[in-house]
Amino acid sequence: MCPVVGTATLLLLVLMFMSASAAWDPKKTCETKYPAIPCRHKINNEDWFQMGDNRCVKAVNNVAERLSFYDAEETCNSYRHRNFMGHLVSIHNDLELHQAACTMYRVNPRKDHYWIGLKLLEMTTRGRFQYVWTDGTDNKFTRWGFGQPDFNLLKEECIEMNHKEWTLWNDERCGQQRSYMCAVRIA
Repeated sequence: MCPVVGTATLLLLVLMFMSASAAWDPKKTCETKYPAIPCRHKINNEDWFQMGDNRCVKAVNNVAERLSFYDAEETCNSYRHRNFMGHLVSIHNDLELHQAACTMYRVNPRKDHYWIGLKLLEMTTRGRFQYVWTDGTDNKFTRWGFGQPDFNLLKEECIEMNHKEWTLWNDERCGQQRSYMCAVRIA
């Protein structure tokens, strides 16, 4: 009887996960629940969007501007507000996850893969992966896609968003050319 209960529980969890990700309709959700709020400040004389109370974000999605993870981080570093240097976006909760996804959606509704600021720091002695945000903030939130991170061939150290479904994360080779999202603290 135990294997039946275990299998039923696993099936229920998979179905709940599938229905939750399928229920996220970016067009409807981004218009009603996560509308675009222009940033209170101009950054490099460009229009950015508010993310929470203390950051502004910009999604870059142009084939000619796709970059490797480290080149995208360097580009984000060139954006500044007062003494705050920009970084690839860090995401700390569901609200920020959906604000980021909606900003990406508004730039390209076709669901592209975007670099976010999470990268592998090291594999611990217990065989676990330790990831860090490029902006130095704590990493306590993740939204991995099914089977991720898989650190394929021990070469995937950087994290992209919108893997298979909107909002899901995947580890990828850092040299891959991707769209990216920058964030700058404003307070």
